[in-house]
Amino acid sequence: MTRTNSQKRPWLGALLSFFLPGLGHVYVREWLRSAMWFAFAVSAVLLFVPLPETGAAASGSVSAAFDAAMEATQGLSWQELLPIWVVRLFSAVDAYWLALQDDPEEDEGEQCPHCGKPVDEELDFCQWCTTPLPEREGPNGPTEGNAISR
Repeated sequence: MTRTNSQKRPWLGALLSFFLPGLGHVYVREWLRSAMWFAFAVSAVLLFVPLPETGAAASGSVSAAFDAAMEATQGLSWQELLPIWVVRLFSAVDAYWLALQDDPEEDEGEQCPHCGKPVDEELDFCQWCTTPLPEREGPNGPTEGNAISR
């Protein structure tokens, strides 16, 4: 199984984005991209699926609106549905690619040898797991402020 530094499962992000464009981006915590892909999906539906002529959707019932949407997509050819499928596919690929990327915040600075989280350079221990850190070398060797006392 493919694991990344962010511990996100790329296949899950892709699957979520394929079913509902933008949902996989929420999984990988990319909020702006999530809104963008959802807007692309809604735009593709509004531009390429003809609206029903009946007033069933105007009745205010959720089930009536769902039935009207299902009726509107029943007789569509694959050429009319192609833009919607393209948006879904590219959204899934983008979510998969984002989940594979390393989290840039994790790569900055020193990391704890025990838990792997970034540590504060001014502390002699990991603020996450309280493991003492090894001595750090200053310009003139270890200093009293950064040496570990046991």
